[in-house]
Amino acid sequence: MPFYHFHFVSNSHSVDGGALDLADDDAARMEAELEASDLRSNPGEGDWSRYTIRVTDQAGRVVASVAVAELMPSDADQPTAQEMQ
Repeated sequence: MPFYHFHFVSNSHSVDGGALDLADDDAARMEAELEASDLRSNPGEGDWSRYTIRVTDQAGRVVASVAVAELMPSDADQPTAQEMQ
């Protein structure tokens, strides 16, 4: 199985997100999308909205690039207090 590296990149920071053995480039892209979705749902103590998850293969070729902000909910997507009742 191919080995893929995950990098969390913003304008001023880069964080190594580790590496995984995955079936192919599509599986690596799907993993990055799942991670971005997780960051949207549970960002922890950080602001990940300015980060992009960049996935590279063993040769260093970028196979996927997923902007976390693209998956962040906008205020319009948030339910109003009335809708939550």
